[in-house]
Amino acid sequence: MDQELDAVLLMALLDAIPDAVLVGDAAGNITRANKATGALFGYRAQDLAGARINMLMPEAMAARHDDIMASYLKTGKSSIIGTGRSVEGKRKDGSVFPLHLSLGHAKHKGQSHFVAIMHDLSRRVAAEEALARSSRLDAIGQMTGGISHDFSNILTVIIGNLELLECRIKDPDAHAMISDALDAAQLGAELTAGLSAFGRKTGSQQDAISVNDACEAALNLIRRSFDAKYEIHEELATPLPAVLANTTQLQSALINIALNARDAMPDGGKLVIRTEEMIIDDSYIAQELDVAQGEYVRISVTDTGEGMGPDTQQRVFEPFFTTKPVGHGTGLGLAMVYGFVRQCGGHVAVYSEIGLGTTIAMYFPILNDAVADRKIPALTLPHVGAPRGKTVLVVEDNPNLRKLTRARLLELGYQVREAERGDAAAEMLQSERDIDVVFTDLVMPGELDGIALARHIVATYPHIRILLTSGYAEDLLGSGNEDVTHKILRKPYRQSDLAKALSALFDKG
Repeated sequence: MDQELDAVLLMALLDAIPDAVLVGDAAGNITRANKATGALFGYRAQDLAGARINMLMPEAMAARHDDIMASYLKTGKSSIIGTGRSVEGKRKDGSVFPLHLSLGHAKHKGQSHFVAIMHDLSRRVAAEEALARSSRLDAIGQMTGGISHDFSNILTVIIGNLELLECRIKDPDAHAMISDALDAAQLGAELTAGLSAFGRKTGSQQDAISVNDACEAALNLIRRSFDAKYEIHEELATPLPAVLANTTQLQSALINIALNARDAMPDGGKLVIRTEEMIIDDSYIAQELDVAQGEYVRISVTDTGEGMGPDTQQRVFEPFFTTKPVGHGTGLGLAMVYGFVRQCGGHVAVYSEIGLGTTIAMYFPILNDAVADRKIPALTLPHVGAPRGKTVLVVEDNPNLRKLTRARLLELGYQVREAERGDAAAEMLQSERDIDVVFTDLVMPGELDGIALARHIVATYPHIRILLTSGYAEDLLGSGNEDVTHKILRKPYRQSDLAKALSALFDKG
C-alpha cells in the first residue's frame, strides 16, 4: 500500500514540475513521463509510457542514441550525464525544436534508470535571433548614416556649383547638359535620402494621422499600377485610433511593399492590406523584440507569392539587398520602410513561407488623447528675397562646402563671413558686431559643434538668427536637445531651399 502511495505522490510531484521530466530504462524505453512532457512533444502523457525514447529525437540523433547509451553502460564514461546541454527534440507532428536537456543516472537493484529534464528553448532562440537581427540592422544603419553624410556633402557641392554655372552660361546646349547633370545629382540625393531613412536619421514632419485614410490613398495608387491578374483586397478595421507618423511616408511604404509583392507574383495572385488594433503583451516578446509592451495599430500587407526562406528573411531590410535581377531594383525599398517605421517608434516583422506567400506587418504605437490632439505646425515661407545688407557667418569644416556656400550666399545678395569650426565662430562673434545670421553645420570638430554653438549664440547674442544644416539629417530635437528649436536645412539642398530658409528667418522679425 505504501508503494502505491509513493507512486501516486511521485507522479503528482512530476506533474507539478513545469518542465518536461521523463524516466527511462537502460533499454531506451520510457517508464514515466509527466504532463509537461506530453504537452511539449504533442502526446498524451499516458501514451508515452512504454514508448521508445528516441521517438522524441530527430532522425540523426535517434539513430545514434542506442549506441551512445550502450557505450556509457559499458564504460561508465559520458559527457552528458550530470550536465546540461542544448539539443533538438521532435514533436508528434514531426517538427523539430530546440530544447535544453539535463540527464541523470541512478541504479536500483542492479537496474539502471535515467531521468531527463527538458526545457523548451524556442522562445529564447527566437529572441536571440531577433536581437542579433536588430543589432545587425542597427550597425548597418550607423554605417549607412555615415555614408549618407559624406554623399550629402559631395552632392551639395555638385548641385550648388551646377546651379551657379546655370546662372552664368547662356548657351542652350550647355544649359541642357547642366539640367541633365542636375537631374542625375537629384537622383543621387534621393538615393542618399533612402540610406538616411534606413539609418533612422531622416527628420520628417509627423502628426497624428488616420491610418485607414493613408491606406485608402495608397490602395488607389496600387490598383492603378497593378493589372487585372492581381486581386487587391482591403480589410480595414474601424474605428482605429490615431498614430504618430508621416502620411506621405506611410503611403510610400505601403506602395514599396506592394511592388515587392507584385514582383513575387509574376503570374498573378492576391494582395491584401489589413489594419487592426492589437495589444503586444508577454506572449509576443520573443517574436516582436524591440517593441515595448502596449497598444499598437498593425498594418499588414499579405501576398500569395513565392515566399522567402529564412536566409532571405534575415536580410530583407538590409540596404542594397535584393533578390531581383541586376537592373530591376536598388534594394532600398524595404530598407526605407524599416527606417520609417522605426523612426515612428514602431517595428516591422516578416512572416513568410516558400511557396505560400509573405506578410509584412508594420506596428505603430497608438497615441493617447493628449498626444493625438497635438498638431505640428507646418513651416510657411512667404518669399525668398534677400534682406538688404544682411551678413551671414558660414560655419563649416569642409573647405569645399564652405567655399560653395559662400558663393551661393553672395549670389543671393548676402554679405559673407567664414569660420571653419564652432570655436573660431565664437571668437569671431566677439569682435564682429555686424553679423545677422549664423549658418552652421551640426557636426564639426572642436569644443563647439553646431548645437553647442547655437546654444552659445542664444545665450550671448540673442539678436543673431540661426540656421542649422546637416548631412546626417538626424532628428536631434528628440535626442536630448529639446531646447534647440532652430530650422535644420537638410543636405543636399537646392539654392531655392537656402534662399527660402534664410528669408523665413527675417520674416519672423
